[in-house]
Amino acid sequence: MNEVVKGVNFPSYLFASLVAGYVMMGLDLMLDGFLGLFGTYRTYIELIKLFGIFRGLEDWIMAIGHTINSVVLALPFVHPAVYDRLPTRSGLIKGLVFGILWHILVLIVLVITAFSGAKFMIGFLNMPPQDHISLLILHMIWSATLGLLYNPPTNRNQ
Repeated sequence: MNEVVKGVNFPSYLFASLVAGYVMMGLDLMLDGFLGLFGTYRTYIELIKLFGIFRGLEDWIMAIGHTINSVVLALPFVHPAVYDRLPTRSGLIKGLVFGILWHILVLIVLVITAFSGAKFMIGFLNMPPQDHISLLILHMIWSATLGLLYNPPTNRNQ
């Protein structure tokens, strides 16, 4: 575990990842319908309902799952092996580049798993195009916020 977080400013990472996750989810909720986009929250809830294992708790599961994802999936960004290789000194630009690369990776995994028969991923793949566009924008908002708020340690050997 030490090697995973070596060179990471853990308090900054935790703060930035939580805030970025809440900004992403909050904007998705607040901008639901804006220019025919956003509101992907409803799609996630419907996919959770398909499996029927969290009846009546779908909203809670969505919020908790999204919070955990925003923290865990931010770790690759803040890890020095990735963060230091992203272009420029600007955290915001690093975040935006990471968000685009992250979304491309998400799409690749989505296509592979959906075509391999994963029912949950088939549901994602079959989302309307505006949901896919919304998710790209939301991933960029998440990663830009992450990049803007994360401060790497001054001494990477810690």
